[in-house]
Amino acid sequence: MHTKPITSSTTLKLAKHLLGFALLAGLHGAALADWPDKPITMVVPYAAGGGVDNIARIVMPALAKELGQTVVVNNKPGANANIGSSYVAHAAPDGYTFLVGATYLASNRVLMTDMNYDPLNDLTPVSRLGLSPAVLVTGSKLPIKSVKELIDYGRAHPTETSYASVGVASLNPLIFVRNTGIKAVPVLYKGGGQALPDLISGRVTFMLTPVSEVLPTIEGGNLRALAVTGLGRLKALPDVPTFAQEGVADLAAVIWWGVFSPRNVPEAINQRLARALEAVLKKPDVIAALGTFSIESAHLGMADFDAFYRTEMKFFADTASAFNLQPN
Repeated sequence: MHTKPITSSTTLKLAKHLLGFALLAGLHGAALADWPDKPITMVVPYAAGGGVDNIARIVMPALAKELGQTVVVNNKPGANANIGSSYVAHAAPDGYTFLVGATYLASNRVLMTDMNYDPLNDLTPVSRLGLSPAVLVTGSKLPIKSVKELIDYGRAHPTETSYASVGVASLNPLIFVRNTGIKAVPVLYKGGGQALPDLISGRVTFMLTPVSEVLPTIEGGNLRALAVTGLGRLKALPDVPTFAQEGVADLAAVIWWGVFSPRNVPEAINQRLARALEAVLKKPDVIAALGTFSIESAHLGMADFDAFYRTEMKFFADTASAFNLQPN
């Protein structure tokens, strides 16, 4: 077989190509080594004052100290968190824009049709941050002091009963209404904090929301807690029963929060961020601050968080199918 002899010009071209690849690799490696060399943006897809915003305001200042770089929390509420989430999903994968996401990502994927991103394939789970039960609350001005009394009230006032919903895809109140057979009108809000005035005044009958969003208001006496999700009673609310204890099934799931990156962010950057968040979430002052909102510091690294995230996706898909909840 005849082969073209290797000439000095061929050797020179090959050397130039190899040098080019080496330079690119070196530049890429240098960029990773220098990360982060400018401020990082953490997008919160809800209004200020809600559960996602609360955890971001606790964790991100500590993360900034850990990384030695500014971390900016940017609220982008709307469309049941899809505006902010879509913004991150379509952001440049350069390691400077991340999402503080939560349970809504799993519920939105199965219950919403007008999304322009896929929470499973367009976002990469980087680190789980925390866990918290949800709590069923009513305004203290209403004559409702138990789950049974809420059910009785809903049946007696089918056109007056309403619930606060952070977006159309809130599964917990849908399941509660379905399982108890009451009639209740959803009232939509961009964030849990925005619903509080209407709950306190009694204009909205009830809400199922992270404990972190309403614990101070419960302790202040303006809201009454009726039941919590999860398998056991909450340390901060020891007198409040679980839904199972109140005879309402399928409401044991807890709410979670985590950090996500746009797809194609270099894994080395994601891993470095995950390690930094792990260190932050072990700090006693961060654990204590989260605890004031009944949020458990619950770091999971990339691989474990990805597995957890996929399990959550399946849980919400199965729940929507079991209750015949149709996408909006």
